[in-house]
Amino acid sequence: MNIRSIALSWATLSCLAGLAGLAGCVGPLGTDTAFPKADTSTWPEGSFPNSENLGKVAPGMTKTQLYELVGPPHFHESVFHVRVWNYLFHFRTADGIANCQYQVQFDDDSRVRATRWRDQACEKFSSSSSTATSESAAVPLNVEPAN
Repeated sequence: MNIRSIALSWATLSCLAGLAGLAGCVGPLGTDTAFPKADTSTWPEGSFPNSENLGKVAPGMTKTQLYELVGPPHFHESVFHVRVWNYLFHFRTADGIANCQYQVQFDDDSRVRATRWRDQACEKFSSSSSTATSESAAVPLNVEPAN
C-alpha cells in the first residue's frame, strides 16, 4: 500500500467514527418529539388549517392521508424514515389570531400513532375535540390582536 492509500483509509475511518459518535448524540433519525422553535419553521407564516380536516386526523392513518388533510409538515421533516411531523397552525378567535404548534407522531409502519398540541388550549380548535376544559382553557395562548 502506498502512503496515499493509507492516508485515505485513515480519513475514511475518522469520518465514520465521527458520524457514529454524532448518531449516538442525536438518537435515531426523526424520533425527537420535542416541539421545535416556531421561528425555525420552513413555513414561517404557518397556515390556517381546515378544522374539519384536522379533526379527521386519527391513529392508523398513513402519511399520504395526513398530507391530504393538513398538508406537508412545516419544519425540516421529510417523508421517509421520519417519525414526527410538526405544524405551525393559526386560528381566528374573537381576540385575534391564536398560534398553535401541532405534532403528529408515527409508528414503525409510518402510520399515525399519536398527535398532540404544544398548548393544550389549542385542542379546542379541532372540530373533533370536545369543548376545552377549564384546566386547558387556563393555559395561555399566543394570541395576536385583530387588526
